[in-house]
Amino acid sequence: MRQYTFFLFILVSALSYFHYHALRHASASMMDNNQVPLGAIQRVLGHENRSTTEMYLHSLGNTEIDAMMVLERARRFSHTESHAQ
Repeated sequence: MRQYTFFLFILVSALSYFHYHALRHASASMMDNNQVPLGAIQRVLGHENRSTTEMYLHSLGNTEIDAMMVLERARRFSHTESHAQ
């Protein structure tokens, strides 16, 4: 049901390219970057082998994290929110 709902979201938003699987990689990397133990990430993803989970991790350096923080601050102060109300 979740995948069907997400698929409808993709259709409505007119995204031309998206794979649900990319969210698994992103989620694993976010957990890893926030010091979640590898065993916990492995269980969340449902992997039998630790090595499979390790393939999902795409560690970010400080430069990338700083860049994402800039985007997040810009999103918070975006003028578009005032138009949506």
